[in-house]
Amino acid sequence: MSDRNPLLHAAVPSSVRQSSKRHGAFTLAVVLALAAVVRASAINATNVAPIGFCTLGAGTSGGQGGRTNVVSTADAFRAAAAAVEPVNILVSGTLDLGSNDVSIASSKTVVGAGTGVGFVGHVYLQGVSNVILRNLTFMNPRRAGTGMGRGDGLTAVAAHHVWVDHCSFGECADGQFDITHGSDFFTVSWCKFSYTNAANNHRLSMLIGNADKYEAEDNGKLHVTLHHNWIADLVQDRTPRVRYGQIHIFNNYYGAKDINTCIGLGCGSQVLVESCDFDGMKRPWRSRSQPDCAEGRIHWNDDNVYNHPKLTIEGTNSIVFKPTYPYQLDAGKAVKDIVTKNAGVGKGPFAPK
Repeated sequence: MSDRNPLLHAAVPSSVRQSSKRHGAFTLAVVLALAAVVRASAINATNVAPIGFCTLGAGTSGGQGGRTNVVSTADAFRAAAAAVEPVNILVSGTLDLGSNDVSIASSKTVVGAGTGVGFVGHVYLQGVSNVILRNLTFMNPRRAGTGMGRGDGLTAVAAHHVWVDHCSFGECADGQFDITHGSDFFTVSWCKFSYTNAANNHRLSMLIGNADKYEAEDNGKLHVTLHHNWIADLVQDRTPRVRYGQIHIFNNYYGAKDINTCIGLGCGSQVLVESCDFDGMKRPWRSRSQPDCAEGRIHWNDDNVYNHPKLTIEGTNSIVFKPTYPYQLDAGKAVKDIVTKNAGVGKGPFAPK
């Protein structure tokens, strides 16, 4: 394939195109793998720009304007992710990160080239900002990591302005993706959450706010948008479990048949739920606030889809925050088809610019 293909030329940064000429077959293979994704995205150009809380304030631009590094080993990824300047990191293959945390510094865009791309281990965002993660798989079945977030696929602690898009979260020993300790301004879009091991009795997806006792650092923060995500096979709970934050959940498809509670309303939280499909879910949301703290509030529109014969709707349809960013809702009845066709790795336009 010529690198003058207009789709490929537009999507792959010039530094990658030039390095493919200098460094031979490996980089060319990466470029060809990315080209396949770009060809697919010409048909399915889903969500080329972020929507939601990550766009507010300074916004989220990742490594825009920085160099591009192509990485195919864990060591190369660690080095590129730790750089102090903006960097676009193009990941080839599935990288085993070992037993320690791998931290990503501020102003990074990390994109997977192809479909079988991502990490086995614990990826950590601590005290950083302006990070974009796209087209990556996160798994941590061996409980890798130390301290906060050990066993998670992806953990954010005191991080802000982060966009996670078209990623797939798989088998993890703890939660798949936790956003905690004063983190703020996140968007999680077009991602798929699923498990494969039914013997794992800790099949949790997302925790927003770590514990009631962290009110001082979490109250007024934890603004998170979750849209067009697919809660899929064998997920049990925390989709998400929230405390204190303002969480906007729209156009998500809940298809995990054995889930206990989809949305757990914790201490001081406000949750807005719009036009989601709770397919087979008996309990779409449930209060999990403790008696000694402010009960979480939820507001839902009348376009959510439910079909469980023993549907239980808990709580009062309350007044919550109103999003200050533009967005457009898909009809609830169309969400299953839209999300299952377009969420997860390999389903969007991924090249950093």
